[in-house]
Amino acid sequence: MDVKGDTLAARIRAARIGIELSQTELAKALHVNRSTVGHWEREEGFSPSMDHLRAMSRIMGVSLNWLVQGIDPIVEPCAGTVRASLESRLVSLSRHLPTSFLASLVALMENAERYL
Repeated sequence: MDVKGDTLAARIRAARIGIELSQTELAKALHVNRSTVGHWEREEGFSPSMDHLRAMSRIMGVSLNWLVQGIDPIVEPCAGTVRASLESRLVSLSRHLPTSFLASLVALMENAERYL
């Protein structure tokens, strides 16, 4: 990934584009509005919280040091980083669901698969 950017905003944008994520997809993965990601990517916009920076680092496959300060090499993202993160979150959340609800959720997902 050829990443240029001396600012946090430029690094966020470059890392997102580098893994071919839209602002909307990144926003969904971070549980924020798309406009929030847009603000983070503008030079005059506001900065994300450390929790969001950590999550972005993980999702986009870059080191937190590089994302925040522009130092350290970029960690190349592995295929399916966003998907793996979402699947992990789904499994984690499912542990707290009643079995009957989990069975309904699985049935819903199986039915949805027919339309994809």
